[in-house]
Amino acid sequence: MAAAHEYQTITFEIKDRIATITLNQPKRKNALSQEMRDDLAHVVRDIQFDSGLGAVIITGSEGVFCAGGDLKLLSEGERDTAQDRTRFYRLHDWFQVLLNLEIPVIAAIDGPAYGAGFSLALAADFILVSETARLCCVFPRIGLIPDVGAFFTLPRIVGLQKAKEIMFTGRPVLADEAKALGIAMEIHSSETLPGAARALAERLCLGSTAAIGATKRILNQSFNLDAHALVEMEGAAQSVFLSSAYHKDAISKFLDKQPMAFDWERMDRETKG
Repeated sequence: MAAAHEYQTITFEIKDRIATITLNQPKRKNALSQEMRDDLAHVVRDIQFDSGLGAVIITGSEGVFCAGGDLKLLSEGERDTAQDRTRFYRLHDWFQVLLNLEIPVIAAIDGPAYGAGFSLALAADFILVSETARLCCVFPRIGLIPDVGAFFTLPRIVGLQKAKEIMFTGRPVLADEAKALGIAMEIHSSETLPGAARALAERLCLGSTAAIGATKRILNQSFNLDAHALVEMEGAAQSVFLSSAYHKDAISKFLDKQPMAFDWERMDRETKG
């Protein structure tokens, strides 16, 4: 498991194989200060190779996911281009780790997710939103371009034309539209959102985390590689998992007509029943 660490701007806990990262500077609307970025960099690297984890939840505190970059910090003093360049390379270094974690990542968004906060959420595999969620690529309002990986993630979710509209206009995307566009998977009330995120994480923990992780890594490359390269990655991965204990146990249960641990349809029926 990830080692204990004293975080200044986030809270972090692991319970029953589920890690929960909570952005926790509500007085600053959970803006991505340099201190918060450093905390996120540390926690993401801590969990990167934690084989005991089955899922990760990222959320915000007190009805706010993340207001984006720290504008007060950006306004202080003269800008040093070289320092800004280093700062962004540091950010993108841990963001790439987050994007490619071989663990399912769930973003639970209550209230605003603006600018870099929206981009941070887009790194998740699944986004659940509350009815009050407001997602906004706010950068054009302040004469900047989208950052924190949004150029990679958003067009792959909504398509190029819709990504241009969202990025050019800086208009908010509310919960219903976010779901219609495929950004959000589910809409919940603010009260039920944490439980819904937890329930999804618990389900995903029942699957083969290693196989899901390999599937995620291949999918993340699927827009960048040709069919031959993807088939090569598929073959290499499948040959590993055909010999895995999880696969052998699942096949044994199937042949013995026993319920398998990971059956999404059955879990749906049990939840509704």
